[in-house]
Amino acid sequence: MTWRSILISNGGKLSLQHRQMLIQQSENEFTVPLEDIAIIVVENRETVITIPLLSALAQNGITLLTCDEQFLPCGQWLPFSQYHRQLKTLKLQLEASLPQKKQLWQVIVQQKIRNQAFVLEHTEHSVEAKRLQIMANNVKSGDKENFEAQAALLYFQTAFGKDFRRWQANHINAHLNYAYTVLRSAVARSLVQYGWLPSLGLFHHSELNAFNLADDFIEPFRPIVDLMVWKLWKKECLESGLTPETKQKLIGLLHYQMRFQDQTFSVLAAIDRTVGSLQIALLSKDAKRLKLPEMLPLKEHIYE
Repeated sequence: MTWRSILISNGGKLSLQHRQMLIQQSENEFTVPLEDIAIIVVENRETVITIPLLSALAQNGITLLTCDEQFLPCGQWLPFSQYHRQLKTLKLQLEASLPQKKQLWQVIVQQKIRNQAFVLEHTEHSVEAKRLQIMANNVKSGDKENFEAQAALLYFQTAFGKDFRRWQANHINAHLNYAYTVLRSAVARSLVQYGWLPSLGLFHHSELNAFNLADDFIEPFRPIVDLMVWKLWKKECLESGLTPETKQKLIGLLHYQMRFQDQTFSVLAAIDRTVGSLQIALLSKDAKRLKLPEMLPLKEHIYE
């Protein structure tokens, strides 16, 4: 079971040694077993990564993110053709009808809004939380009334203040965007491992987006990021902008708990199970068989 999220801030060299990642920095070096690693974020642009390590990361389904000059993730290393029935899955995805896609999107939006309602209830905004629950129940196939956008407006302005907007350049949005990028990469990783084509989405369909399907499936997971950023904001931990400490907190969310079919799993495990249920939903032509995560109070998942 993968449980480590690694942030490389100080550069050095990353290489492969006996099925472990060897990290060499200045006078120090240490190793981490590949089987323990879920995600690596490399933000120092002087870091050297060897080809054998890159190959081993792909073979083990480990997500590697590289960062730009602003230390924000900008690239992702994904495995290639790891799934044993790639063509069967691809045909299933290509042959999915528009009504099927609309029904699946309905289920995704409903669960996203319900998870947002949990966040507002948890932050003592019970009146607004009930309004979100009503919206979730009213979402129809394809979300024609765009309840997703209506809910988002109420949700963010309730949580972060009436003047808050998602497009603003501020510390709250910087932290939200950073964590969403990490979460999106984890979703893309799982999609590839299950043989899905990430660029072919259910609702998202931009020709310029290589991860439309990841942008569909990230939606019900976003609220766990929102709740963590809200807590950091309330504790005034965002005043210095993105720091190694807050980044590590956000990356670590992949190992926090969520409820999935009446059991508790890490976010990473819940992503895998959500993506795994897509094939069943498409084969059975029953959108309700797409299983999605439910929010729990913020707590690191205990691996057993």
